[in-house]
Amino acid sequence: MWGNHRSARKMLARLADSTTTERVRDCYLLVDDPSVNMKIRGNTLKIKQLVAERKGFEQWSSDRHRSVKTVPPEFESVFEKLRLDRPQRGKKFDLKAELRRLGPESGVRPVFVTKKRRRYRIGAIRAESTDIEIHQSGEVLHTLSIAGDDLDALTALRKRLGLRNEDHVAVHHAIDPDGA
Repeated sequence: MWGNHRSARKMLARLADSTTTERVRDCYLLVDDPSVNMKIRGNTLKIKQLVAERKGFEQWSSDRHRSVKTVPPEFESVFEKLRLDRPQRGKKFDLKAELRRLGPESGVRPVFVTKKRRRYRIGAIRAESTDIEIHQSGEVLHTLSIAGDDLDALTALRKRLGLRNEDHVAVHHAIDPDGA
């Protein structure tokens, strides 16, 4: 769910059984396929792929890759060119330099972000409110999301938070500077 939604954020904090905070830096690798969400955190490539959508909720598969041996074939060349496994061999690694070598002809557009995230647990439901600073523009996006396995519980929480008619956008779509 996108937008500040201050009242929903406050309600999540009140409803939460537990809360944690974190600050992370990611590099999203934007591609023309909207059903693929790739990002790099550290020397790990995380690839999410859209599996299904029901009642306004999206289901994504998620895999982390530290070696080209596990990367889906269509992303092997990206992983190899970025040489993400280099730090594991004890060599210096500069992700920005590797991304410059990748070049625009690769079809990959890197977007660096810093996330300040507050995670909540409400029973079996996971929720989070996140402020995402896009390094290239300095813009800050405010997000709110809920996730879990029980679709009825998710639908009820979305309604309780006042988000039933709110459109949601996956992170990689919202941060895309080219709108692709």
